[in-house]
Amino acid sequence: MLKKVTWPINPKRTAVVVVDMQGIFCNPEEPLYVPSTVDIIEPIQRLTQTARSHHMPVVYLRHVVRGDGSDTGRFRDLYPDADSQFAQDHPAIDVIDSLYPQKGDIVVDKLFYSGFHNTDLDVILRMKDIDTVIVCGTVTNVCCETTIRDGVHREYKMIALSDANAAMPYPDMGYGEISAEQVQRIALSAIAYEFGEVTTTADIIERIEHANV
Repeated sequence: MLKKVTWPINPKRTAVVVVDMQGIFCNPEEPLYVPSTVDIIEPIQRLTQTARSHHMPVVYLRHVVRGDGSDTGRFRDLYPDADSQFAQDHPAIDVIDSLYPQKGDIVVDKLFYSGFHNTDLDVILRMKDIDTVIVCGTVTNVCCETTIRDGVHREYKMIALSDANAAMPYPDMGYGEISAEQVQRIALSAIAYEFGEVTTTADIIERIEHANV
């Protein structure tokens, strides 16, 4: 297997970013449910527990809007129900109970796909002297990948976890239906070739636990 880069892990300079593991994406009754999120909950639990035990920052991203139409813009063009589905008072925008932020964790709300766009995520990471960011959550090729692209543009060493990022299937938009598995494979391949490192949760946990610092 071709691997272009393997970043060294220094727990003192590495953060975990959990992307959009909110009810709206993780609960089957919600309209934007991503079925494969069920498979990444346990790996993310193991990763965040390991990170906390090594005093690494754990940052949760949430996609949240005001709900009055003043901040959705182009996002509302793509998702006409955005102002109701992502409103700050909607219970489904909270992080799911099984991954709920613990004391000391950081929650960053964002208005669009990237965790860096018009948020203080970059300031938070730089204040903590972070240079390496491990990304997990959903959706692999949307908010996760956009955050990774923005991160590498800011000179962070970005790492995506192949078994802790969840993709979604796509209907026929003129090019045929695409399964979640196909989307996942293409997204991870693009990340690994263009933007950073892709590895497994088990590998990154081992590297954190055996880091020479």
